[in-house]
Amino acid sequence: MDKQNYKNEFAQINKIIECHNTNPSKEALLLANYSKEKYPYLKNMAQFHNILGLINFKLSDFEKSILNFEKSIHINPNFYPGYYNLGLAYFNTSELDKSYKFLIKSIHIKKDYKLARDKIIELLSFYEPNFFTDNEIFNLDQKIKKVPLNIDFSKKISDHEIIDYFIKCKKIVYKTLKNLSYNKFQIFRKKSIFLNCERHKKIFFKYNSIPKFCFECFKVVIESKNIYDLLKVSLLFDQTTFFSNFNRKNMIDKKYNNDIFKSIIYCTSLEQVLEVEKKTEIILSKYFENDYLVKSKRGCHEYEVKYPEYTKISENKTELMLFPEKWINNEKKFDEENTKDGLEKKIEVHNTIKGNSLHNFLIINNWFEDQKLSLDVK
Repeated sequence: MDKQNYKNEFAQINKIIECHNTNPSKEALLLANYSKEKYPYLKNMAQFHNILGLINFKLSDFEKSILNFEKSIHINPNFYPGYYNLGLAYFNTSELDKSYKFLIKSIHIKKDYKLARDKIIELLSFYEPNFFTDNEIFNLDQKIKKVPLNIDFSKKISDHEIIDYFIKCKKIVYKTLKNLSYNKFQIFRKKSIFLNCERHKKIFFKYNSIPKFCFECFKVVIESKNIYDLLKVSLLFDQTTFFSNFNRKNMIDKKYNNDIFKSIIYCTSLEQVLEVEKKTEIILSKYFENDYLVKSKRGCHEYEVKYPEYTKISENKTELMLFPEKWINNEKKFDEENTKDGLEKKIEVHNTIKGNSLHNFLIINNWFEDQKLSLDVK
């Protein structure tokens, strides 16, 4: 390949990347396929197959995305983004062994590859390798999972018990992981149901219409008074059998003037959310005084701002906002532009492993840093 053609190929790859970042995925795919004909050297470049893989990944065509990522590492066996992206592609399938192996390979090639490090940490929150593996991240995650949770869940939990437990975790983590920054800020414990919130939000922001799925998405929201009570609810979400039947998450909500320490239980019907609200009140009353708020709502905050009537809950279903059927056309249009077959793609959902993990600890450490609090490990 002569120097001039080499420059031309990279310039074209940059155009494809820009198109991928700003336009519907099918437009990016058309440009990539056109470029392949006009610039024949592209097929010999790992970077081209990598971006083509990312475009197909965004279109939920995981089979083609995997083929292209495989081509990228075949061309350049040290092309660590290709291994990382193969790990991402398999992350959304049932083949988690492959996801783990490719992510580990990427971090072996690039030791300081934080994207891969963080993805491995997230993966280990719902995946246990069924083969021998010996690496720093896995070993550290195992140590955190083995820290005894010496808390009696038959009575109220003290702040001291919470602080003591997480200080023990931090001492273990700090011996190995000097960089405690992490790219996740919500503890999301998953239970089999694919919510696909990313798709739904994109449709809403593009068309100002709420997707049909979201009209059957109800939530029990718990607002705690401080970070320590948020941590207690997080532990209860993990340790209480009733809560384990639902998708649930814990977070510091920063959309308002004051931070809100929020926990959410996802429900799939009006009847279910009202029942779960009552049960949640009973469970929490064993552990807290009257210093928390439990309420039911429908959907996300963004929807509520645009359509205040959407979020209202009533035992009388006739008082709920109904889905405007004309909005279904916006969903069809979006899926046509952004998926291989014009159909919403269901991604494999893996249940979160019970107990603490390095993933959970690093999120909690983010919370402490956000609140300018210290987990003293001296």
